[in-house]
Amino acid sequence: MLSIQAIDLMAGSKVLLQNASLTLHPGQKIGLIGANGAGKSTLLKAVLNQVALEAGTIQMPESWLVGYVAQEQSHLHLNALDYVMQGDSLYAKVRAQIDAAELSNAHDDLVKAYDQLDLIDGYEVPQKAQQLLFGLGFSEADFDKQVGSFSGGWQVRLKLAAALMQRADLLLLDEPTNHLDIEAVAWLVQWLKQFRGAVMVISHDRMFLDEVVQGVAHLDHQKIQLYSGNFAAFERQRNAQLMQQQALHDKQKQQMQHLKSFIERFKAKASKAKQAQSRVKALERMETVAAVQAMNPFQFQIADPDFLPDPMLEVEDLQFGYETSPILNSVNLTLRAGDRIGLVGINGSGKSTLLKCLIKELKPQQGKVLHSKGLKIGYFAQHQLEALNPQQSPVAHLLALPGNDQSRITDQQARNFLGQFGFSADQALSPVVDFSGGEKARLCLALMIYQKPNLIILDEPTNHLDMETRDALELALQDFSGALILVSHDQHLLSSIVDQFWWVHNQQVTRYHGDLEAYLNQRLRTLKEKQQSANAGAKTTRPGVNGAEKSAVNDKKAQRQQNAAMRQQLQQAMRQPKQRLQKVEKQLSTAQKALLNCHQQMEDSRLYESDQAESLKAILLEEAQLKSEIDDLEESWLELESELETIEAQFEAN
Repeated sequence: MLSIQAIDLMAGSKVLLQNASLTLHPGQKIGLIGANGAGKSTLLKAVLNQVALEAGTIQMPESWLVGYVAQEQSHLHLNALDYVMQGDSLYAKVRAQIDAAELSNAHDDLVKAYDQLDLIDGYEVPQKAQQLLFGLGFSEADFDKQVGSFSGGWQVRLKLAAALMQRADLLLLDEPTNHLDIEAVAWLVQWLKQFRGAVMVISHDRMFLDEVVQGVAHLDHQKIQLYSGNFAAFERQRNAQLMQQQALHDKQKQQMQHLKSFIERFKAKASKAKQAQSRVKALERMETVAAVQAMNPFQFQIADPDFLPDPMLEVEDLQFGYETSPILNSVNLTLRAGDRIGLVGINGSGKSTLLKCLIKELKPQQGKVLHSKGLKIGYFAQHQLEALNPQQSPVAHLLALPGNDQSRITDQQARNFLGQFGFSADQALSPVVDFSGGEKARLCLALMIYQKPNLIILDEPTNHLDMETRDALELALQDFSGALILVSHDQHLLSSIVDQFWWVHNQQVTRYHGDLEAYLNQRLRTLKEKQQSANAGAKTTRPGVNGAEKSAVNDKKAQRQQNAAMRQQLQQAMRQPKQRLQKVEKQLSTAQKALLNCHQQMEDSRLYESDQAESLKAILLEEAQLKSEIDDLEESWLELESELETIEAQFEAN
């Protein structure tokens, strides 16, 4: 298992984690969550030994292979299929041996390499790579294209596919859904569910976390708190904890006021001086329970439009594309006041192109886009983040909006408005050059909302947003009385604010008569059929060897028999340690289920009422005992895992 014990982690002079611990068992999948800057990505880098710890240890079995998405793009000359297959390092190593043996006509080496390829199921690797590429949105025509010919977003998908090809015991993923469309996210969810290794994933996508993880590690106040269950379970447990904390704070506040009142009343009386002094000491010893702070620092609203034309816009026989690559053809649409549209379709189908035509950023080759009188569009897309002036502050950007000047809005009013979006007084006046992607996205949203649109068009608004900002955006859009068109890979956001879908496919835009779940299930079925068709047409014959090599294959029979005998001896030596390990794992599972039951009981708000004090005390005691038991079992697990590794290493040495 992965054991993170009492670590201190810093980014420059900023303390990210202090005396923080976390344990991840084989096959366990957990989500890492926390505010931007809490240290989630840095923690993954620490697991990869890419950043140094200030204190503490990170340990895992030496035999574990850790899979992750490479930061740098390499092998740009390879085609997409070969690049993804290279992600399987064991397969790549054997293929290199085969190529070298063929080049030097080393028949014995070639036979050994083909034997090894067979042992590692290497003949299945191309098929697996194709499945990954299909799942992440690539077409069969993309397989032979060079990596360097793809755009940045598609290269990120290729790196993700290569990471998923790894025979990983532990898979580390940092916002894997950011460059995916909603169809690819749905496929990735299914793939991760079937993945047998452990997973540690950073994500701000609620539905993704709900579907994939069995635990949530919350980074908060320089600590890591692991919660059992998916994200919805985390929210219930976290809310129960906060209720308990607030109840304890209120009770302590009353106790402190009582002590202070006693001290003030009796400190001057000789007969009560000793008692008053004891109350002073009790007050000094009391460890303050903090009041619960507001969970979400972002609370903004979208003003009701001054006017709602109906229809808002119409599209007549729209056609857009290029001579050899048409994108949209004969598109006819009407958007009515109050419509809330989700735009769905695979990447490259033309969703963003359609939006740019609707806002008249792109001119159609044929047809018309008709804006009704009084239409006021608020548009957000990722490229706007790069269009911000890096030397200007958020206040300066707000004052520079069309129609704005200091006679219409003062600096203080601008700062007050930006404060709703999490920009402090100092930050509102700071150049955006050092802002994070999330801060830039919040600023772009603020600038759009300030202009009071009656039609909001959003193209992947959540890519850089943390959970709190997503929640605030969701609530604001739910209350917005104008019309809305949304492209997003965030299923939770789509399900929460959209009431109908337009499907962009085959150069057409049609209304999809069904909900999001039905659409995604349909797309997954189509993808499965495509994969099955490609597999049926793929060559299944394995490379042959000539007569001399066949003779060499026969000579290897005795060697294989000897290897089989060695494997049998190894299995015998490992049998008892494995049985003990399985027993410990079973005990761990039982203890973890009992701990989850404790946490579920703690979610009941009635438990914190005054007449339930004894019940609460008993549950808290049981929770502490279970945590201690789990710590002991995890230590036993590590020792047994180490024993098995030692036995295996001894046999390999022989």
